[in-house]
Amino acid sequence: MNPKLQAIADHIESNPYETSGHIYHPLPFPEFQHLKVSSDARSAHRKWALMRRFLDTPSSLKDLRVLDVGANAGFYSFCFAKLGATVDAYEPHEHYCGIGQQIAQVTGLPVRWYNKPLERSDILDKQYDIALMLSVFQWISQGNEYLEEATDLLRTVASCSRLVFFELGCNHGKSAIHTEKRPISWIWELLQRNAYPKRVAYLGSATPWKGGRRYHFVCSKDPINLTIWQRLVTFALQRRWVR
Repeated sequence: MNPKLQAIADHIESNPYETSGHIYHPLPFPEFQHLKVSSDARSAHRKWALMRRFLDTPSSLKDLRVLDVGANAGFYSFCFAKLGATVDAYEPHEHYCGIGQQIAQVTGLPVRWYNKPLERSDILDKQYDIALMLSVFQWISQGNEYLEEATDLLRTVASCSRLVFFELGCNHGKSAIHTEKRPISWIWELLQRNAYPKRVAYLGSATPWKGGRRYHFVCSKDPINLTIWQRLVTFALQRRWVR
């Protein structure tokens, strides 16, 4: 156990931020395992497992550059960094960005934190191997109010990244995007139109909160590594069988 990480965890436990937990997301270190999270911790680990399975890599991601948009306190950022990736983490929430900065300083893991919303100008001259936009698009767009601006940012992220992991739910939840189409079809079309020329494939789904559902997709220029079930769903979406 790292005593400095334990001190951070003890402070979080003594000063819970969420009404239904100490912290929003879990953190991938044993010192934080006892903390209660307000989201579904199993969902976070499931999404990480889906990404690892898709990447189909050995135990090291050394030399890969990762962009994490809306990183919260850094569950996914630190998961990638622990395997050797270098991460740029953008999180406008001061409290959670502060926790991530403390952990990066204590562990020495290569996660560079930016306490601000990601803007197009931040990444126009950068290139990443992997970008994460996990349940953040609806917050950027504030529902349907700034949908055009959020879509423009998605296009920029896709253009500067070899691979984009994208997650979104529609029609429910705070700041949700509302659509008359079936959410999975709307999200599919959003990616098909704005992540071009990347291929789009269904990766899986998880439920971050009770009563909610999120769909996971991957946009990629590289060969798609999917299970038979994922290939069938992807094929159905490509043929517009799912509406």
